[in-house]
Amino acid sequence: MSESVLEKRDQIIAALDYPRLLMEREIKQRACPEHYRFNEQVAECNECLYILECQSYSKQLAAPTLKRASSSELLRMLRFGFEYVSYQLNRQDHDTAQCECDQCVWIRSVAPLLDAAAA
Repeated sequence: MSESVLEKRDQIIAALDYPRLLMEREIKQRACPEHYRFNEQVAECNECLYILECQSYSKQLAAPTLKRASSSELLRMLRFGFEYVSYQLNRQDHDTAQCECDQCVWIRSVAPLLDAAAA
């Protein structure tokens, strides 16, 4: 792989730390009988309000998964992270273009990565 491709992969993997952190905070606000490991065989997991966070946090956004992921998978996960953080911001009524909170700064920093991938 070329150096620029490797650098972009590293940037995407680093950027995915932030949505993973938000998901971790969200799911750890409650006691989990499965210890935050999503199990589709357990009714409590399938009925949990945090199913999206738990599935993504425990599988998709885990460091070993990211390192093995293809470039297209990384971009898909980055889009997912972007949508997740954007949704959190919409719930809080932020002006992403002006605000200096961590979430808004992350959105602005990731947008160029997504734009470059779309081009």
